[in-house]
Amino acid sequence: MLKSVFTILVAIILLTCVPYASAEAKRRDIGAMPDAFERLLPSSVFSLGMSAPDLERVIASRYPDWKRSDRQRAMNNRKDVTLTPAARSPYLQTISISFEDKNLGLMREYGFVLTSPLSGSRVYSIVYVVQSHTGQLISVGDWKDELHSRWGREQGGMQSETRARATYFLNAEWQLVENGGEKCAPIYPALVRLDEKPLEAVVDASNLIKTTGCAFSRDNFVGMANGALTKSTFYTVDIQRSVADVAKRVIFGIR
Repeated sequence: MLKSVFTILVAIILLTCVPYASAEAKRRDIGAMPDAFERLLPSSVFSLGMSAPDLERVIASRYPDWKRSDRQRAMNNRKDVTLTPAARSPYLQTISISFEDKNLGLMREYGFVLTSPLSGSRVYSIVYVVQSHTGQLISVGDWKDELHSRWGREQGGMQSETRARATYFLNAEWQLVENGGEKCAPIYPALVRLDEKPLEAVVDASNLIKTTGCAFSRDNFVGMANGALTKSTFYTVDIQRSVADVAKRVIFGIR
C-alpha cells in the first residue's frame, strides 16, 4: 500500500515539473536555435522608404498587441533664424513599438524614424532591439560568423568583454563601399544635430555622401556576457534620404 502511494506521488511530481522544465530548456536553448541570428534582424515586412500610412497598416495588422509610443520634432529645428509658426509646428518623427515575450524571455522593440511631410513622411531608419532576460541570444562566435557570411568583414566597430559593434556602409545599390570604414566614418560627426545647422552644413554633409557613395549603413551594437549576446540593437539607415530631408527642413518657413 505504502509503495503504491509513493509511486503515485512520484508520478505527480514528475508531471508537474515537466512544463516548467520544458519552458526552462526552451529559454536556455534560444541561442542554439538554427534561426538565432535571424531573431536579431528586423522583419522583412518593414522596409526603408515605406510611407507612414503603410507602416501604420503593418503595425496594426501584424503587431496589434505591442505597446506604442510616438515622438515629434519641429519641422524646422534651427535656433539661429526667425521662423514662421508653420515652421515651428511638429511632425511625427518616430514611432516605437515594444513587446515582452514571456514565453522566450525576450524583450523586443522597434523604432521607425520618418522624414518630414516635406519629403513624404517616409521611413529612413529602422532600429530593432532584442534583449534576453533569461539566457543567451547567440554565441559571440556564431554572431561574428553570421555577420561575415552575409556582409563580409565589418568596416568599423569595436569589442570589449561586455560590448561589441559591427558597422557596414553601402552604396545606393546596396553594395559594400570599398574602404567604407575609412571613407564613411567622417559622415557620422557631420550628421550630429544636423537639423539645427545652417543650410551650408547640410550641403557639406550631402556632398560628402555623394563623393564617398555612403548612402546606407547597417550597424549592430551588442551586449555580451559569458561568451554570448544578451542584447542586440540593429540599425538600418538610409543616410542619403535623411540628409535630403534635412536640407528641405532647414530652409522651410524662414522669415
